[in-house]
Amino acid sequence: MILNLIILIIILLAIDFYGYYGLRKLLVHKPFAGFRKWIFRAYWFMDIGFIVFSITWALIIRNSGWDDYIQYRNFFYITGAFIFIFLPKIAFLIFNVLHDIWLFIKWLVRLITKPANPSQQQTAPTLLTVGFAFSLFTLMWVFYGVAYGRYNFEVTETEIQIDNLPDTFDGFRILQISDTHLGSFAREQAVYKGVKKIMAVPHDVLLFTGDMVNNEAVEAEKFIEYFAAVNSPYGKYSILGNHDMGDYRRWYTIEEKSANLMQLEEFHEQMGFELLRNMHRFVKIGNDSIMIAGVDNWGLPPFAQLGDLDEALGENGDFPFIVLLSHDPSHWTEEVIPDTDIMLTLSGHTHGMQAGIRTPWFQWSPVSIKYENWGGLYSQENQHLYVNRGFGFIGFPGRMGMRPEISLITLRKK
Repeated sequence: MILNLIILIIILLAIDFYGYYGLRKLLVHKPFAGFRKWIFRAYWFMDIGFIVFSITWALIIRNSGWDDYIQYRNFFYITGAFIFIFLPKIAFLIFNVLHDIWLFIKWLVRLITKPANPSQQQTAPTLLTVGFAFSLFTLMWVFYGVAYGRYNFEVTETEIQIDNLPDTFDGFRILQISDTHLGSFAREQAVYKGVKKIMAVPHDVLLFTGDMVNNEAVEAEKFIEYFAAVNSPYGKYSILGNHDMGDYRRWYTIEEKSANLMQLEEFHEQMGFELLRNMHRFVKIGNDSIMIAGVDNWGLPPFAQLGDLDEALGENGDFPFIVLLSHDPSHWTEEVIPDTDIMLTLSGHTHGMQAGIRTPWFQWSPVSIKYENWGGLYSQENQHLYVNRGFGFIGFPGRMGMRPEISLITLRKK
């Protein structure tokens, strides 16, 4: 732990001083020279401010007497301050490195060609100028994500063409939410804003794909009436995610951890959700039915593999149309596709890393390095996966380019 901290400090110092070296090269040129002192002061003041804030805020949290889940939530603000300070510096660092590579290439060319009158650079270096502008943009991007982005709920609409879909379910509307992480919300009004959006979307069934809380059931208690007010004509079904299991905090006894999970199950019921823990239920319209099955969290290590597909499907594994709720999308590629004919799986878990780029033509997030299927619709032959980006947030108190999502999925008969 201490070694990792020392390595982190060395890396941050390297980023700081290399960035300062780049700024010095840039700020001797117009129009930056007139603001040189102020920019340098702001550059180092950000570091000093982060250190003072982090130490002071950590001491306040530790001596506050707040409940554990509130203390946990308040540490997110230190993470937010860290990203606010160092992400713009890293953005500038990238262009600084590119500039130095370019200078090295020019030096090699001059060394080989030996020009009689080597040109002298009189204007501000283009790469450093672009890097400085991009750094300022990144600073504002992070600020927007913390101040507004995490509460900017978005309803996405998707149609999925399904083989073997019963005729009466053509046009059936599934509303999916995931990863509410209710303990992360300090203001109830923010959750109410999202729930109002859910209530405003016409749908037939509401499906929740796990991680209602960060660690403790008590986080969800004050929001029960909000979700209970959501009326879904054909029911509300839910599963548990990795955070719901209570594995990310210390419990003094096994009984205490078990009691927490039982309380969370009760809260699901009070919200109107039928919790599917490796089990299934049927939704019937007329003489036709579809199966909704749910499994406990199943993920690649280090995440636990608690989901049991065989138990969830029981004797109905060959049912013509199944909607599977499985929190972690890696379950789809590892077990669902190879071992079943389940046509639609709904997942969450990734949050889109709460940062990335989304346009109608292109989307990318750093989480794609770890998860091949991390956001939106994926299809392999007749099997489909939809990964919801999440309702809440955790770790970093913001969302940059990855708005909290409420997914409306309409089933269409192929």
